[in-house]
Amino acid sequence: MKRIKSGIKNKLICFASTHINSLKIVSSCRTRRVTYRLSGIQKSLYSRLRTLKGTSGNNQCKDYYETINHPLRSMRKVVLCFLATFILIALTPTTGGCMSIRDSKDSIANLSFNHDGKKVVFDRCKNDGCQIQVYDLETGELAAYQSPENERWTMGKYSYDGKRITFSVIPHKPQGGLDLGQMQIAVMDADGKNYKKVTTGPGAKLYPAFSHNGKKILYACAARIREKGGTPAAQYDAWEVNLETGQQTQLTFYEYYYMSNLTYFPDDERFVYFGENPSIFDGAYADQSAFRNKVGQLGPQGKGIHYVVVMKGKELIPNPYKFPPNVQPKRPLLSRDGSILIYEKSMSAGKFFLYSQDGNHRLVGSGGSVNAAAISPDGGLLAMIAVSEVLDIFTVKDGKKKLKLFLPCAEKMENWENVRRQRESLYGEKYTMISDKPSHVLNR
Repeated sequence: MKRIKSGIKNKLICFASTHINSLKIVSSCRTRRVTYRLSGIQKSLYSRLRTLKGTSGNNQCKDYYETINHPLRSMRKVVLCFLATFILIALTPTTGGCMSIRDSKDSIANLSFNHDGKKVVFDRCKNDGCQIQVYDLETGELAAYQSPENERWTMGKYSYDGKRITFSVIPHKPQGGLDLGQMQIAVMDADGKNYKKVTTGPGAKLYPAFSHNGKKILYACAARIREKGGTPAAQYDAWEVNLETGQQTQLTFYEYYYMSNLTYFPDDERFVYFGENPSIFDGAYADQSAFRNKVGQLGPQGKGIHYVVVMKGKELIPNPYKFPPNVQPKRPLLSRDGSILIYEKSMSAGKFFLYSQDGNHRLVGSGGSVNAAAISPDGGLLAMIAVSEVLDIFTVKDGKKKLKLFLPCAEKMENWENVRRQRESLYGEKYTMISDKPSHVLNR
């Protein structure tokens, strides 16, 4: 704490990026010697929580018990709030980067590839609103899906045949702000026609992903919208909706602190996801000894409910992935055929590794403060968004950076042009600016 505080007094360069759509914040403070990073997974919408949170709701998605805040969670929240306060104070008088608190903003978040890996899909927010944008990696053309005035569309992801796109819909409250508690999952043709919401009921519904046959959508649902606290939502679980019948089915019952990266395996029954801090298992809560005993019994069975988890429908099955000791894997990225898995190593400054059965997991890309990451369907490319301004594309086979996309405002960053020239000269990296505005809107 003392080192961070003294660093602020010495006018450290700080970067903070707030991701409204992905419900998280990533913040970091940089000095000449030390980099401090606060994980975005644990600080959802901190700086704008009071104005953007939805109304509190009970019995959302299903009847739930109140989350019991065990000592470790409470301690973490106190520390994170303390650190975030210092960072926000330090940022107030500055105008660095694209995300100055007082200046206009231009930021990107939530990332995926289209069906053939030739385009990337991301959220982009500016002063005049947010869009789901689609960037063509071959032509450089930028297109967009524009939501109605009373909604915000976010977290777009194409079907495996490329004919449809699914995304989360956040309604605006009549009095202003976003109603996270009434988020729904929607589907639309790739050309913007036949827009339809496919879920109902309360709860923050996030990270939708099609099944391979296109008949189901897997998503995370946060059952509780919080009035207070470091996160706007809690009690995450996996759900799926049958697009033919409209049936919504809950698949996990662990009430995670956070959940993301839900993906079906090719059989459309098994799926993988990242789950952080489950609060209940088999009727026992996390602050009870029974919880620890029951979860401890899963290990010898090759099962687990922390970090990278594999399920088959509602059944917790043995995890086929074995990670090195003391490694906490995050953000599993699965190729279309299920043969390639890339994961982020926790507390590694955004390092992503290619999983190998022999235990020799190879580094395939890194980005520091990574806000979002995606794998192309064929497993050949890894993409990641760093500090909400830069999008890097890596080739998985050799871990080399293929392309760096950046927002126009990134050019205003200190030493940007010098760094760009050096990287292009030494490593052959290609820098390309994302257009300020899309050339056309797909759903008009």
